Amino acid sequence: MPGKVGWIAVLVLIVAVLGGCGRSETTAADSGPLEPIRVNLEVTPDTVESGGTVTFTAKVGHRGENVDDAQEVMFEFWNTDDENAEHSKVTVKSAGDGTYVLKHKFEDPGTYKVISHVTARDQHSMPSKQFTVQ
Repeated sequence: MPGKVGWIAVLVLIVAVLGGCGRSETTAADSGPLEPIRVNLEVTPDTVESGGTVTFTAKVGHRGENVDDAQEVMFEFWNTDDENAEHSKVTVKSAGDGTYVLKHKFEDPGTYKVISHVTARDQHSMPSKQFTVQ
């Protein structure tokens, strides 16, 4: 039979275990499934003459609401026809209504790729599209 110290240790252990059973903690599972940010990337026009301007638009939303306070929205673009082409990276601010816009003039013909790097609500999304400069 345990001594007085042994009984105290057993009693403390029982109280600790039973006390933990009554706790209510909020977890991610309690607030529903994690919902990713959504980023709709648009490139207009998708074909432009050399010297023309292309508009990149990223529409950012989360849980049905527009996101105007993204930590970062950056457009990265380059000519995929040129293996040595430098990647241009331009960070933009919100234009309101969850919209982030960049207008850029392209001189060199080729097929280009654009990636919108969007960091918001502790998440990152990188949708991409192609467009052509003739």
